[in-house]
Amino acid sequence: MSAAAEITRLAGHIAGTLQLTPEAMGRGIRAALGEATASKGWLPPERRRASHENYARHLIYADPEDRFSILAIVWDRGQASPIHSHHCWCAVGVYQGMLTETYYRAGADGERPVESGSARHAAGESTFDAGTGIHRIANYSGVLAVSLHVYGVAADRISTGVNYLYPTA
Repeated sequence: MSAAAEITRLAGHIAGTLQLTPEAMGRGIRAALGEATASKGWLPPERRRASHENYARHLIYADPEDRFSILAIVWDRGQASPIHSHHCWCAVGVYQGMLTETYYRAGADGERPVESGSARHAAGESTFDAGTGIHRIANYSGVLAVSLHVYGVAADRISTGVNYLYPTA
């Protein structure tokens, strides 16, 4: 399937879940990401380009009604996000490679969050967060990883309307 066709199919499935209960919406988006990440080779090379300085974010779809955005995030070896939570719902599907998600619980009185567990996610696996979790995503494997992220915000709010960053010291 071509990139345009796969992105259109994925966006259509996601749009179809937005009126469901949060639990059903999460299941539907995870299923859509599962289908998209099971099919390899459709994501164009320019959307799989890494940066050696930090993980690279590539917008691949902006909902015309500003309800959600889909990004491809490329993780070079050893790269990690900051510890963060989301101002909106978020779903992640691993397209290529292996990512580690570390979970945290809130620290006391604004202190750094406390690690509470972790999970490794292989290509084809997906997660959904309704906007209540604290986590960090990292590529601790020895190869490049690519993930698809769906955020419940318009594309013009990706930089400021998605993440709440936590102190690290």
